[in-house]
Amino acid sequence: MTGRQTFHQKVTIPLVVILTTVFSLFFVGNKLWKAGSDPVAEPVVEISATAAPINPVPGPSTDASVDPNLDVIGRLPVLVFNGTETPGLAKSMSDELAIADWVVEETGNWTGKPVTETTIFYPADGLSSAEELATQTGGVLVEASPEMSKTALTLVIFK
Repeated sequence: MTGRQTFHQKVTIPLVVILTTVFSLFFVGNKLWKAGSDPVAEPVVEISATAAPINPVPGPSTDASVDPNLDVIGRLPVLVFNGTETPGLAKSMSDELAIADWVVEETGNWTGKPVTETTIFYPADGLSSAEELATQTGGVLVEASPEMSKTALTLVIFK
């Protein structure tokens, strides 16, 4: 295109191209929008009020014999404390226990009576959970005193 352009070349042709593009986009978008809301496109499913679900999902148990403090495997959760001056022991043990599917409720430094070996304090009804934790951690079992948690194991790390 050399030389002078006419008004038609400068304005009309680009205007027609722009309007055609906008109209085309509007038309296609409108068709897609209506296709997504077409009631015929989706099957109608009627559910009877008396029909039982095919794969029922168990809800929260209302059975009084199920202890809400136990994890899904039936173990008590764990409170993990560092019983030494070495930083990070409780955190690293908590990470290991989490990998082994234990529920760790708390992690911190032990402020109770000093221990000389890794110790698991357990509530009266938590012996089986404590034995399983002892197998994993090598801790010795000690029944928890009355002021300690009655719903969780208390693991004091001493390495």
